[in-house]
Amino acid sequence: MALLGEDFSGGTFRRMFRADNPAGLATAIAVALGLIVLNQLLQLGFALLAQRLLFGHEAGDTRQIVKAGLVGLLPASLLTAICAVLLARLRGGSPLAVLNLRWPRLGALGWPLLVSGFIVGLYAAVMLLVSVLGIDLAQYTPGPHGESPQTGSAGLVKEAMFDIANDPRLFLLVLPSVGIGAPLAEELIFRGQIFTALSRTRLGFSGITLITSAAWALMHYSEPWLSIAMIFLMGLAFGYFLYRFGSLWVTMICHSVWNLTYSLLILVAIAQ
Repeated sequence: MALLGEDFSGGTFRRMFRADNPAGLATAIAVALGLIVLNQLLQLGFALLAQRLLFGHEAGDTRQIVKAGLVGLLPASLLTAICAVLLARLRGGSPLAVLNLRWPRLGALGWPLLVSGFIVGLYAAVMLLVSVLGIDLAQYTPGPHGESPQTGSAGLVKEAMFDIANDPRLFLLVLPSVGIGAPLAEELIFRGQIFTALSRTRLGFSGITLITSAAWALMHYSEPWLSIAMIFLMGLAFGYFLYRFGSLWVTMICHSVWNLTYSLLILVAIAQ
């Protein structure tokens, strides 16, 4: 058990979530909504800056704008994270408690077991969904340069990532945004601020997990329904991890590894 870590003891349903926000429900929800708006505005601002620096002054098409937005995602997320930590101090709150930032007690085998189990489990769930519904994944896979499949868009971000993978320098610029920026901001908002705020209501942990997972999935409305469903399933897993381990670091690291793995798989597919 020492190699797994102390937090693995206590069974599958041991509750370690202990977050608390003294600011109150209304203030916490207002802060969460403010962080979402702030993050979107920062992404827009940095996207416009990245577009000018990378592509010049000419007006770009939708693909170009999305690629610039992915480059600007990292600085926007870092600033959002700083604001989230500062706002967690409202009315005497502690960022550690409000944002669930307790570092988990996981051992040398605990981390790889947890992260790999998450990735394999989510992939298996998606493949089961695809099999049961008879989904043709080719309908959701862009061409080698991000071309949309004949059935329609495979998703703005996914198509942009396939296109970016053909440019190694641009891919290296985007990778930190996808692997660090997106998980950092999204987890601090949805599994941090919002989750803690709703934990004071009568929704129960299952209800909070469903609501935050649905809200997070719908934030990715530009992607096809299969991707949105996958993000919803990921949110359910993260809700359980928050309940079980009481640490946002677990969800952020799992989120980061998933994004990085998916991005590298795109790179490998393009290389072939």
